[in-house]
Amino acid sequence: MSSAERPARAARRAGIARSIRTGVLACTRPFGYLAFVLSVAGLSAAAKLLGDEHELGFFAGRLSGMIRRYPEVTRRGVQMAWLAWCALLALALSPLDPIPSRWDEVLLLALGLGVLWRRSAGDRRVER
Repeated sequence: MSSAERPARAARRAGIARSIRTGVLACTRPFGYLAFVLSVAGLSAAAKLLGDEHELGFFAGRLSGMIRRYPEVTRRGVQMAWLAWCALLALALSPLDPIPSRWDEVLLLALGLGVLWRRSAGDRRVER
């Protein structure tokens, strides 16, 4: 191999590595979004379960509130969560359903309706 061919071959390898990395990121990024949404939900659950009197509950509530204050940060994760919910519901309703019971559909619909109710009616604060 001549010295002129080495940079061209290195550039091709770098291009291939870049395209492989792009493909891997495209496949794994949705799981990262879902993990982020689940972790923010976990922070909220910890804050509610522990309460403001407990130091960890207070910290989890503050941290969750700070993250939720910026919808541009959580928007992608919420979109991926709804997409995953739709895919699971479609699988549950299809003839390829791995669970022969109808309870998986009931559970998925209840979960979706609960989230929608919480977003629309559950967040309204009663002012005294």
